[in-house]
Amino acid sequence: MMRSLERHAVILGLLRQQEHVTIEAMAAACDASLQTIRRDLNQLGEDGRVVRYHGGARLADHARSATYEVRSASHVREKVAAGQLLARFIPDGATLFIAGGSTLALAAQELRACEGLTIVTNNLHAAVTLYDKTGFDVCVLGGTMRPASGSMIGEEAVRMIERYSLDFAVIGTCGISPDGALLEYDQSLVPPLLAMISNARRTVLVADGSKFGAKGIVRAAPLSAVNHFVTDRAPEGRAADLLARTGVKVHHPANPNLSSQDAAADGRE
Repeated sequence: MMRSLERHAVILGLLRQQEHVTIEAMAAACDASLQTIRRDLNQLGEDGRVVRYHGGARLADHARSATYEVRSASHVREKVAAGQLLARFIPDGATLFIAGGSTLALAAQELRACEGLTIVTNNLHAAVTLYDKTGFDVCVLGGTMRPASGSMIGEEAVRMIERYSLDFAVIGTCGISPDGALLEYDQSLVPPLLAMISNARRTVLVADGSKFGAKGIVRAAPLSAVNHFVTDRAPEGRAADLLARTGVKVHHPANPNLSSQDAAADGRE
């Protein structure tokens, strides 16, 4: 069953594809009841993102230019599957960076199943999801907000990251090029990402299988900088060959490959 954050992403994605969408169509897409969708629409309406009408809704005019909701609405089930595996992989009591992006915002919801995490993040969506979890210590980085991704960027964000030495850097990507580069759409996202990788003992890439292919225009980091790849399905073909050449440990639901206890030891190396 989808959580509210996941349903909201699907609803907003539908409304970007069609001018008007019925409650019944939203319920079918989310595998949820009509009553649940009405509650979701009430919340989205209060946030100013949708306009309700009898039997359905449309996207609020000012929200049509946003891009985060478009990305967050794509491959939701796959992203959630990867996030659920991440929560099994990260050991209780671990310290971790969480980078920006819609995949990690959804993964943050799954991390609530863990205990005693210390989290440093520039991902505002993830921070909102995690801030009230009892036993978590969440630090939100300062800097300049990038509305398109809900991320804090800039020199101040990088300086704050450099104050820490954590177990894991949990990162995402817009795409993975055929030669093994992690790609982004915006150069401003790269410095915080590289700082997280440099100041963590292990780097965990969380991405669904659709990310293989040359999406994005900025080369952020080499795949060889990643220790673990958490995904929704087993990579095949060229993707599998690329991961094998770079020595990245692959974890997918059919073959998790590493327990949280092993991950804890791995993070302390």
